[in-house]
Amino acid sequence: MRRELITAIPPAEIGAILEKSGAEVKIEIGEAEPFHGMPRYRLTIEGTEEEIERFMETLRLARAGG
Repeated sequence: MRRELITAIPPAEIGAILEKSGAEVKIEIGEAEPFHGMPRYRLTIEGTEEEIERFMETLRLARAGG
């Protein structure tokens, strides 16, 4: 399964979140069009549906202050 996401989270932080999640997914990071001058990144996440959801849940909690 593949999922794409555009985010302002810096690549180093994405790596830390991936490590913390323990999810077995492959993430490719590329640049996306800036939004009002703020850099954005295009994430391509590949893995099983369960592993992608595991990573996404950790990402949501990390950005929500959880």
